[in-house]
Amino acid sequence: RRLSEIYSPPVAAVTVAYPKEAFKQPDLPGFGSLNPRTEGVRTLGTIWSSSLFPGRAPAGYNLLLNYIGGARDAGIAELTTEEIVAEVHKGCEQVLLKPGAPQPKVLGCRLWPTAIPQYEHGHLELLEELARGEARAPGFYFGGNYRTGVAFGDCVQFGFEQAQRVKEYLAQTAGKGEAAEGEAVEGEAAWKPPTKPVL
Repeated sequence: RRLSEIYSPPVAAVTVAYPKEAFKQPDLPGFGSLNPRTEGVRTLGTIWSSSLFPGRAPAGYNLLLNYIGGARDAGIAELTTEEIVAEVHKGCEQVLLKPGAPQPKVLGCRLWPTAIPQYEHGHLELLEELARGEARAPGFYFGGNYRTGVAFGDCVQFGFEQAQRVKEYLAQTAGKGEAAEGEAVEGEAAWKPPTKPVL
């Protein structure tokens, strides 16, 4: 039940392509762009996919992966796909495109209803409660971006760390039957919340 209390607002991922001549800077040198709310752009940010990964788009086109929604724009979940794409196109016009740019070629639009967990007041206490729950149920592990951060690298690293804990648990219990209920496995490292600040 406590996990359901973590607020995870919706985010849509929208992939579009435009002709290079439609851009203010046709070659898009860089990784992408983030849009502060003060600029009045609804799109949260854009990854310049074809700049990062050569060959991702046909010659003469730039491919963009846009994220829109979040905690301050949860209403994105109420829009149709066409309306979400229109908002993304508007943001691209404000930031990247020349006046009179054509409509985008839409390659994908996916709405994630519960996308990014918010680390609100009391979140560390919730993580500590999860750790206590794991200690009471040896062999049971929690995992997800609500524990260590939403960045892909953080999720992968945590996955490796959890896999190692599972491996150690299985090695300790092999041939001994299941561990007694409510007893922690000797030598099992208890998970602790990250010490670095979560932004």
